[in-house]
Amino acid sequence: GLKQELFHRHKEAQQCCRPHNLPLLRAAQQREMEAVEQRIREEQRMMDEKIVLELDQKVIDQQSTLEKAGVSGFYITTNPQELTLQMNLLELIRKLQQKESQSEKAFS
Repeated sequence: GLKQELFHRHKEAQQCCRPHNLPLLRAAQQREMEAVEQRIREEQRMMDEKIVLELDQKVIDQQSTLEKAGVSGFYITTNPQELTLQMNLLELIRKLQQKESQSEKAFS
């Protein structure tokens, strides 16, 4: 939205500009557009970092909850191999729960 608004504002300025000033105006507009694009990239990077930190916190919360519940293999860690193991354990638990649920329905 910000880029689109800037583009329209630049287009209007170019239409009102005198021909001999047009190269200067275009150069200034190019610098302004590059600055806006850099700002957008920086804001996107900061948003991505925030999301990663929030996801990391969710993982820690989940590990803590499962550890407190006494589920084997779960404790707070940032080790990638241990995290992969915990993810596989969760997937196994989920699949076992689904099979149990299906067999309960079959006997009902």
